[in-house]
Amino acid sequence: MPRLVHAPLAALLVAGALAVGCTSTETLVETTVSTLPIGELPSSIAPPDASSGSEVLLGPSSTLSRDDQVGSIVSGNRLIVIGDSITASTASRYGGEMCETLVPLGWQVEVDAETGQSVTFGNEVLDVRGAAEWDAAVVFLGSNYMRDREQYLAELSEIVERLAPAPVVLLTVTEFQESRHEVNTAILEVAREHDNVIVIDWAAITRDDPTLLGADGLHPTQDGRAALAAAVALALGDGPGGDGACLPTLFEDDSMGPVTGTTMPSSGSTATTTTMPATGGPDPTTTVATTVPTSTSAAVETTVAG
Repeated sequence: MPRLVHAPLAALLVAGALAVGCTSTETLVETTVSTLPIGELPSSIAPPDASSGSEVLLGPSSTLSRDDQVGSIVSGNRLIVIGDSITASTASRYGGEMCETLVPLGWQVEVDAETGQSVTFGNEVLDVRGAAEWDAAVVFLGSNYMRDREQYLAELSEIVERLAPAPVVLLTVTEFQESRHEVNTAILEVAREHDNVIVIDWAAITRDDPTLLGADGLHPTQDGRAALAAAVALALGDGPGGDGACLPTLFEDDSMGPVTGTTMPSSGSTATTTTMPATGGPDPTTTVATTVPTSTSAAVETTVAG
């Protein structure tokens, strides 16, 4: 069986071994050896081309060497996190899980995420915030997909290249529609072609534990938001020196839809509604809620995904 041999910023897919509320990544990493077995390939994602030379760690039971974590290969702790509603739900104006998990590890975290955004949002953020000397980045875009793989590939590649040489953690997207398989294969292609990319297999994580998602099969529940932040923490490890901080953001426009996942009821035609205070917006009393029919396949196709 092939094995992942330690190499800085090899393309890694990380899933499983998640913990929440840790002040160190010791409990997030199950092994510290520099050679790790490659896990079972997720069925939804094709393995990378063997000729590419990249090593990929796949599978829901995978672990990550501490030496491969981002914190061990950067000199600073400034982190930008870019995403759509999936990531926005973990921002300080909502659940706050991203900062709550990463700041104690020593990262200075800016979460720039808004609902309904496609991959082009990443470059829009970098037009405004790209010169802020980021040491590392997390990018989670693709749930809102325009069904143009080449355009998605070009935009994501541009994001990664603009952030280089800083390491970039990409996340695969939940395949709630068949077209999102195209997104995930494009993410893997970007990872193979750029040696500053690490990939977290969020698609596999959510497929293996559906309780992490609401009734729409996409937006994370409270447990899902915690798992998402913990997966990012696993890839990042401890920030290199200095105190962590939750940085302000200029990107808080959630007018295109809700950020919350919903819980599927045991009976009835309508899912229960999750309501979360939008504590960081212009109106601190504003709440965002969503109710999704029990049968969601048609509804998801016609609404903004994230």
